[in-house]
Amino acid sequence: MNHIDRVRRSVPEGTLIRGIHPAIYLYERGKKRPVTDTETFHSYRLNAEGIVVLEESVLEDMETGTPVNIYGDFRTNSPATLLVKSSGSEIYLWTDGLLHPIASGEIYDRLRFHYSSVVTLPDELIAFLPEGDPIHDATLLTHSLVNGRVYSAPNGLIYYGERNKLRKIEGPSVFSFYRWRVEEIVHLTREEFNHCRLGEPIL
Repeated sequence: MNHIDRVRRSVPEGTLIRGIHPAIYLYERGKKRPVTDTETFHSYRLNAEGIVVLEESVLEDMETGTPVNIYGDFRTNSPATLLVKSSGSEIYLWTDGLLHPIASGEIYDRLRFHYSSVVTLPDELIAFLPEGDPIHDATLLTHSLVNGRVYSAPNGLIYYGERNKLRKIEGPSVFSFYRWRVEEIVHLTREEFNHCRLGEPIL
């Protein structure tokens, strides 16, 4: 495997990326998805502080996916993982094409979600989207990982949740490169960690 392939395969899903040019992409399912404009960027509450700069050769080697756009079909044009709500108080995790109600404030806090990331959608869109299982205290044992979260194992090693697997983050320099923060880390119990599958490390 050459350098470009190794770097490309290491990029975590859900990362905002760019090269030497100002165009911004959301990396999902092995593809770079162009973020069409600043309105889309802000409407989906994307975080400018989380943008990672990659070598232009790595970016050019990535296949281009469906643009991220605030207009059009939400299911196709939105980020794959997103916190959303309607005009009511209930907050959902939109992931893998399903709305998962977040069952309590305790699990919301434990998963280190922030209200500043919640996107308000029209009530009729929320009512139209298919609903999945609620995310509750036992989700990490009985269902699956929440994608896009940073987790710590009982032994202190740090992992990234992606496609229901834990990808080990290989050291502090990698943690810093991808702009993660210590306060975002979700601490797993031993039973929860033993329930998880492991994926490729992030180098």
